[in-house]
Amino acid sequence: MKARLDYRWGLLALLSATYFLAQGTRQIYNAVLPQIKADFAASGLDDLQLGLVGSAFTLVFGLVIPFAGTLADFLRRKWIVVAGTLLFSVGIFTSGFASGLGLLIVSYGVLNAAGQSMLPPSISSLIGQFHVETRATAFSIYQTVFYVGIVVCSAVSGWLSGLGSGGWRWAFGLFGAVGILWAFALAFLLRDTPQPVAAADKPSVREAVGAFFGRPTAILLTVGLGFYIYATYGFRTWCPAFLLRTFPGMTPSGAAFHAVFWFYCGAMAGVLLAGRLSDCLMPRRSGVRMEMNVAGLLLMVPFILLTAFAPGGVVACAAIFGFGFATGVYDSNLYASLLDVVSPRYRAAAVGIFGCGGNVLGALGPGLIGWLNGRLGMRASLASLAAFALGGAAVILVARFAWGCGRRAKADA
Repeated sequence: MKARLDYRWGLLALLSATYFLAQGTRQIYNAVLPQIKADFAASGLDDLQLGLVGSAFTLVFGLVIPFAGTLADFLRRKWIVVAGTLLFSVGIFTSGFASGLGLLIVSYGVLNAAGQSMLPPSISSLIGQFHVETRATAFSIYQTVFYVGIVVCSAVSGWLSGLGSGGWRWAFGLFGAVGILWAFALAFLLRDTPQPVAAADKPSVREAVGAFFGRPTAILLTVGLGFYIYATYGFRTWCPAFLLRTFPGMTPSGAAFHAVFWFYCGAMAGVLLAGRLSDCLMPRRSGVRMEMNVAGLLLMVPFILLTAFAPGGVVACAAIFGFGFATGVYDSNLYASLLDVVSPRYRAAAVGIFGCGGNVLGALGPGLIGWLNGRLGMRASLASLAAFALGGAAVILVARFAWGCGRRAKADA
């Protein structure tokens, strides 16, 4: 039993390190976006086109993730994690050789997104299998580690991009190479853990899809995720450029650092606090995980507006910290709230459908904000994200009080 308990936390460490790289490398594009635009100036790229790279990533991620979720219910999850890590790392590595918008979309928006989409269903299923009483705490630790990855990758990428023309290419090459090596390490370090149900009891694709869409709460959580992704991905994609263009004296590396550092400092505080609090309250209040989702989305609204209309860089950084804290409160129960309302038989497939719906609904965020930048200005376009955070809170609030967690599909049976 002790060996099992030890591996439970060792597994969490391996999977967290994997997402450290996955989420960290996802932030590289945002951190070096101003330098990419400068290097490709001759081709006349505008904000809309640059935003389309982020939208392409989100759309491909959303379209592929349900297939990854289905595969995770039938194939060995270890090898799905290894394959996904290798694929997204190759995509990141090759992004450093892009010579135009088309190649960036293929390498970063397609290969990278397809590889990353393979990870959440298998990873969340494994964490859910090994962590029951400590589920929200485990997911909070997992979230915190990849927050650190984002800060580290963004800071290093911003520094490399500031070395001169083409410096942004070194960022993609460096972290892509590290990811490729890590994929091979995972092949040796991860155990080939079977699903918690026997092969004969594994659900069919039709059964898994039917079980998900038979749960109104799961559907509404997915719609709420779409609003959340639109708001947060739009904010994270354009925040470095917003700081650089809005506040005089801000350098490219400084903008990349401040946009990420303060956001994820707040997010780490929010996810750890809310994750632990929800685990403590869960025995007495079954709907607390969805309530944390709602609280996080509502908290985003004032901080989005304060960032958008900040009179100076200091106030903007403080508002970015607050927005990050609110995001962490939501993230602390991102998957935990979903796993509460689906049966263990359908966990991986449910995460896949959940991620697909949320990412497809939210995919327009980076591109549309880029389009709005040229028509309303960056302050107004950033402020518009507050409406989507508010909409997400309203949807999940309906899920909480119309259906609640009384119909949890015997999730812990």
